[in-house]
Amino acid sequence: MPIPDTYLARLVVPVVATALVAVLVRLIGGRTEAARLASIAVPVGLIAGYAVQPGWPWAPPTEAIDKLAWLALGGGLLGLAIDLGTRGRLLAILAALVWPAVGIAWLGGPDLLNGHGSNLYRFGEVSLVLGVLLVRLAQLSGDGLQGPVTASVVAAGIACLGLVSGEPGLASIGLPLAACGLGWLACNWPRRRFGFGAAGLLGGSGVALVLAGNAALLTPVNGTLVLVALTALVLQPVVPAMARRVPALASPALRPLATAVVVAVPSVVAILIAWLAPGLVPPLYE
Repeated sequence: MPIPDTYLARLVVPVVATALVAVLVRLIGGRTEAARLASIAVPVGLIAGYAVQPGWPWAPPTEAIDKLAWLALGGGLLGLAIDLGTRGRLLAILAALVWPAVGIAWLGGPDLLNGHGSNLYRFGEVSLVLGVLLVRLAQLSGDGLQGPVTASVVAAGIACLGLVSGEPGLASIGLPLAACGLGWLACNWPRRRFGFGAAGLLGGSGVALVLAGNAALLTPVNGTLVLVALTALVLQPVVPAMARRVPALASPALRPLATAVVVAVPSVVAILIAWLAPGLVPPLYE
């Protein structure tokens, strides 16, 4: 397959796979089960999109970017077990709090967890921040769209930030993950059909945040700009405030689109700085 076709397939396949799996869960499990389990479609879509890459490592991988696909698989299965075994959100919230630490520890390995004081401090600091942000995404996911849309925009922002910073590997996960968000939106908009459970939270949104942590800690990408992109979760409450002033934005059809536009602003700012003035912002970590 020619290279341009491979890139296109890695964007198209996640969209199609995510939508198809969500619909299949609905057909097989019925409306009640689909409301709880359909979000497994997001990690499945990500893995399908990443598998398009020639030579995908089905054996346990060693590269950090390759490990993210396996992290999506593990997060999806763990989340599916939570969705099947519990009715409340408490266990999902607790899992969300620690999941970024698990992912970053696996990606960084001995190089990150080598007992060196500064490395451990950075790991703890980033893991705590990302854990809190993932809990916030869990809270936003109650309507089935706000959380996934926000996570997809963040994933796309980190992917593009990697491209302009000379780290295209970040895009190999970030762009397919953002495409999964489009697939989820396609089968859940304008009318909400599926809830976004722990399978999607850990295997999709969690992977997006671990990707951001990987960019900040384990690549030359400016960690400060990664942090700027993550402020999307701080801006998200602007959307309800706008909806109170502009009632049309409160409609189920426009609310997710307004969310995507608002939360994309920090990523656009970070990408422009990295592209046009890379030395303008000091790095988060030397």
